Amino acid sequence: MEKSNTKTIINLIPLLSELSEQKKEVVNRVLMVKKFPKGTIIFVESDPAEAVYFLRKGKVRLSKSSYEGKEVVISILKSGELFAQASLFRNTTYPVTAETIEDSEIVIIRNKDLEKIILRYPEIGVSIIQIMGERLYSAHSKLRDVTLYGKLGALASTLINLAKQYGKKSPEGVIIELTLTHQELANFIGAARENVNRMISTLEKNGVLTMKKGKICIKDFEELRNYIN
Repeated sequence: MEKSNTKTIINLIPLLSELSEQKKEVVNRVLMVKKFPKGTIIFVESDPAEAVYFLRKGKVRLSKSSYEGKEVVISILKSGELFAQASLFRNTTYPVTAETIEDSEIVIIRNKDLEKIILRYPEIGVSIIQIMGERLYSAHSKLRDVTLYGKLGALASTLINLAKQYGKKSPEGVIIELTLTHQELANFIGAARENVNRMISTLEKNGVLTMKKGKICIKDFEELRNYIN
């Protein structure tokens, strides 16, 4: 673990950047920074939860195992996001598995250290609760989409959310700046890969999107939204 340059890193983490210099100094004492190569498992679902993580650089995939043993992708995190915060103030385990999908740099704060900081500076705790609320809303939205609109609606919702996070405008449409396989898309919505193959083909035929070499370009957002309206 590296302790160097953590003062600079604090200013790049949205949750911590607005703190006063005095408070940043307190937080800086307990920060650890670690680099993880692509494909590294940071922690596994049901491991004892010992720390909270801030993604400084790279991308991290959070996933769960279903009762049938299938991987279900919960989200893909980008730089500046917090994860594993649900384990705070509880002697519990991690609810998901976290894996880097790019070379990543992660800031780590042990739970016991962060709990002390929150008790001293409650505004940090309020920010963490807000993040947890947003994640819970996202999870409920995914369940709602599957229940009300079926797998195709859930896929449409997933693509819209990915475009919001990773979309880049181009003359052809909005390109999702992630390389995704049909299996990875299936893991987002708990579907079979074959079903996602058919759904993507349908969306391509209808002129909604294109998918080439794992890159998705959404050409018609309005039509895509119709699948969840």
